[in-house]
Amino acid sequence: MSGVAALHGLTVAAPDGTVILDRVDLELPAATVTALIGESGAGKTTLAHALLGHLGPGLRRISGTARVAGHDPFTRTGQRALRGQVTAYLPQDPASALNPRRTILGHLRTAARISHPGERRAARSDRIRAAAEAAAFDAELLHRHASRLSGGQAQRALLAWTFVTRPELLILDEPTSGLDPVTALRVGTAFASLPWRPAVLLISHDRDLVAHTAGCAWQLTAGQLRSVAAAPPHKPAAAATAVAGPTSVPPVGPAVLAADRLTIHRGASRLLSEASLTLHAGELVAVQGPSGSGKTSLARTLCGLAPPTAGRLSVQGRPVAWEAATRARAGGPFVAYVGQDARAALHPQERIRRTLTRALAAGARRGPAVDPDLTGLLKRFGLPDDVLDRTPDRLSGGQRHRVALARAIAAAPTVLVCDETTASLDRVTRELVLDALDELRRHTGLPVLAVTHQDAVAARADRVLTLTGGDLR
Repeated sequence: MSGVAALHGLTVAAPDGTVILDRVDLELPAATVTALIGESGAGKTTLAHALLGHLGPGLRRISGTARVAGHDPFTRTGQRALRGQVTAYLPQDPASALNPRRTILGHLRTAARISHPGERRAARSDRIRAAAEAAAFDAELLHRHASRLSGGQAQRALLAWTFVTRPELLILDEPTSGLDPVTALRVGTAFASLPWRPAVLLISHDRDLVAHTAGCAWQLTAGQLRSVAAAPPHKPAAAATAVAGPTSVPPVGPAVLAADRLTIHRGASRLLSEASLTLHAGELVAVQGPSGSGKTSLARTLCGLAPPTAGRLSVQGRPVAWEAATRARAGGPFVAYVGQDARAALHPQERIRRTLTRALAAGARRGPAVDPDLTGLLKRFGLPDDVLDRTPDRLSGGQRHRVALARAIAAAPTVLVCDETTASLDRVTRELVLDALDELRRHTGLPVLAVTHQDAVAARADRVLTLTGGDLR
């Protein structure tokens, strides 16, 4: 096995001098999946970006080198030689990387044309078809615009884009976080056995995925790498049973939100057919189902971001308009949405202090604040104080998701809807966030609807609903 990419003695520091990467040495051999694990905010994405010759705002390379296919990615010459042909990168927030007005086929054709300019049209079409199949991306979705994809579909579309380019180095940052377990396993099998045998750097909190795909694994802690076993320890039977969770628990409070005869279409496809849904005070309801089944569409509809085809909605016993703007003008209830794409949800140039302060001000007009102190609000979700003075592009993907959640809570919602909010978090941070939501539900009666593929989230739920084939039950 030859090394396609390597880092030698790489040290990267934040503007305040905090060391993010501390003398990191890493070699990525061809035909091997190398897994990188670690807590949210540990610097995993910073390491990945270093292989692309890119560091976040304010970050400085103190020492060390990077080499990819013999080129230095930190030089303009190296970046020109590598970009589009030698390296490919799948970011944590894939929807932000897609042009919402273009079809996925258009994206893939552009990627194929740039990476293989002399290829004949028939061969290019074959390449696109094979890439879509390997990424578990349905051929019927190729003609759909990016704006009409679910989070999991957008993730697979961008994965197909990386496959089309056939890079020597493939960097995948949480590539299955928005996918159901069956699709995640299929995608993992695909990138672990790509025919052109690239070096693959897999950043993931999914230890089952790492065990299934990785040839070796490294853990990043306090800026330093150490080798770890790719396969997780065997779970005892009790732990394996615990994730099953309750499927039906009598609600503990009065109904807060009720949707009746709810029907949702996306184009000609019917995603939901005359469904009924009720959320009670203090209740956590999990919604599961295959990727692309309509879970995100349901979540966005309840929050007033995408009107349904038909149906009625009431909150706290009163009829409510479907459009969020209409609700706001009427001083109606606020149903908060924390979506999959936290990067797109946060103002890129606004410091987190300003973001949360504005949310608290909006929440104060609705009722008493859950946590009026910004530091306390951050601590609730395991975020350090210095996050307040950063912009979103200086946060990790997991930190952005937690900031988006903190903003929603600060705004004093009547109902909270979370869409794969913990999918990109490590186990410890995920449990901390779930504990915080449990505490809020107990003390404030806030009902929570959680769209999730994670058994650990479903295990916390009072009820688990499944959306498939247009049925919610």
